[in-house]
Amino acid sequence: MHVYIWGTGKMATGYLEQNELKMEEIIGFIETKKSKQMYMGKKVFEPYEIAQRNDYDYIVVCVYYYGRQIYNMCSKLGIDTGKLVLVDNWEWLDGTPTTELLSNYCRKINEKNIDIEKIFPKLYETYSKEIDIQAGRYIIASRNGYDLCDKGAVILTEDFAAQEYQTDYFRYRTFELMANEIIRKKVMGNVAELGVFRGTFSRMINAKFPDRKLYLFDTFDSFDENEFQEERTQGRCPETFLKGFKDTSVKIVLSVMPHPDMCIVKKGLFPDTAEGLENEKYAFVSIDVDFEKSILAGIRYFYPRLSEGGAIFLHDYNNRFLEGVKEAVHKYEQETESRLLVVPLADEGGTLVVVK
Repeated sequence: MHVYIWGTGKMATGYLEQNELKMEEIIGFIETKKSKQMYMGKKVFEPYEIAQRNDYDYIVVCVYYYGRQIYNMCSKLGIDTGKLVLVDNWEWLDGTPTTELLSNYCRKINEKNIDIEKIFPKLYETYSKEIDIQAGRYIIASRNGYDLCDKGAVILTEDFAAQEYQTDYFRYRTFELMANEIIRKKVMGNVAELGVFRGTFSRMINAKFPDRKLYLFDTFDSFDENEFQEERTQGRCPETFLKGFKDTSVKIVLSVMPHPDMCIVKKGLFPDTAEGLENEKYAFVSIDVDFEKSILAGIRYFYPRLSEGGAIFLHDYNNRFLEGVKEAVHKYEQETESRLLVVPLADEGGTLVVVK
């Protein structure tokens, strides 16, 4: 057997560490945008370079969220899609009635069925099975038949059809509905996200507010070391948490933005990075920084600058592991002797919507 591995990140490395494939079976690696010439002693190719080759049996795509995009790219380039082994191998079926069986709520992307469980049993056990379980868990919960999305809904477009948006459907769809109200009521102010990571939520904010400045506040290098250690000693996060959020950069984030010209990057530790923006007003803000001190700093800065009719999404408020988020909200209410107007969401991270 001869294969190419699409991806050189954590998933590809983790899979290869299971030793299901011998190194002599791997011809090389593929990156959508090549960042290196060699990886693990093998050549790294861009997709177009594979189009004229027929020296492989399978292309194992070790990438989450972009199965449809990779499939479409291969189709366009003339790569045999029947040889694709997509770890993330399902996509949403929009508008499917809830009366139909669960199996009809999602479909496999491949047009040819490859018996992944038989040919790549370790790959299947580790990843494909996980995806199927996640799909089954969220499909019934998310599309309940009563969310009559308008034709212009961002959540229904190809750009936002990826699993990361669909599995946390409540959060992203609630944001879109909130954004619609902000736009309809002409709430003044720009928009921002504190805690950007790889730009998943920022991307949708940018799409919904194409004519407003989007401030991106992040270190783009994970958490502050001192704050991380404080949270860790309180048992609020694992040792791996710090390293897990280092896989980002300004370049990565801006590359996924539909309107990068409207994005203003504020790289560094907050609130120092907000210097010079004291008179700025905001219509919408996402705060997703996980730890108590950073959350409190975010509320202290953004809430007084939130326009009437605006909203703040505080991620992980009801996350039973990141208890500092709730503590920060309570501390802010105590120090200001006020009660925030809030709506808790039953989304994946337990978001708290703060309105003004």
